[in-house]
Order: sequence, then C-alpha cells, then structure tokens
Amino acid sequence: YTLGRVSEHPFPFAIRQRVRFGETDMQSVVYYANYLVYAEVGRVAFLRHLGIRYDELLARGLDFTIGEATVRYHAPLRFDDEFDIRVRVGALRRVSWAFEYAVDRADGLRCVDMTTVQVLLDRGGTRATRIPEDLRVLLSA
Repeated sequence: YTLGRVSEHPFPFAIRQRVRFGETDMQSVVYYANYLVYAEVGRVAFLRHLGIRYDELLARGLDFTIGEATVRYHAPLRFDDEFDIRVRVGALRRVSWAFEYAVDRADGLRCVDMTTVQVLLDRGGTRATRIPEDLRVLLSA
C-alpha cells in the first residue's frame, strides 16, 4: 500500500489499499461490515502519521474505545479494486473526538462515508477522561 498526504483534498490523508478476496461476498462485492475494518486501517495509519502511537498512549495510562460508528454506502467496491481510505479529524470534544472517512475507488468514485467517535479512557477502568493538551494539539493540527 502507499501512504501519503494530499493537501489540496478535503481529506488531507489517504492510504491506498486493494480489496482482498476474503473481504467479499459471493457476488465479489465487499461485505458491508468490512468497511469498519477499513476505517480501522485508516485510523491507525492516520494516528501514526500524526505522531500518535497507540503503545505510547497505553504507557501513559490512556486508551480509547469507539463510542459510535456510522457508515453510509454509495457504491460497491469489488474484488481486486484499488481504493483510498481518506481520513480527517472531525469534532474534537472534552473526552472524545471524531474521525471522518471517505472510501474512494482509485478512479475517484466515492463508495462510502464513515465517522467514528473515539472516547478517551483511563486505562485502569472504563471511565472517560479528558484529552490531554498535547494529544489535543496533535489532533487539531
């Protein structure tokens, strides 16, 4: 895959992928739930791109969970299609932030729009905790 920054695009980060056979149904179309897996691929790559490493969050006693996910389907992806998972930061709140995703086929056709809301947690429990200023700065950039 390729990892890149496309500044003129409304989604400033993209990672290129290819649909694998195991991600499709009997019609060779991506199974609907796999788009949330694509969101995870994009989310982890984007966090890494921002300089946010999950293992460092854990070492600080922080973690996050997905509090909400929405998916809106526009067009199918099929086996062996190349596509871009585009990611940007959405709403940034006291204990949560949103990532917005666009899944575009390599020819530019928008296939899916998604949003996930990440809730920051105190790793010792399941209590939501305030986003530290340094993390807020990275997400705001």
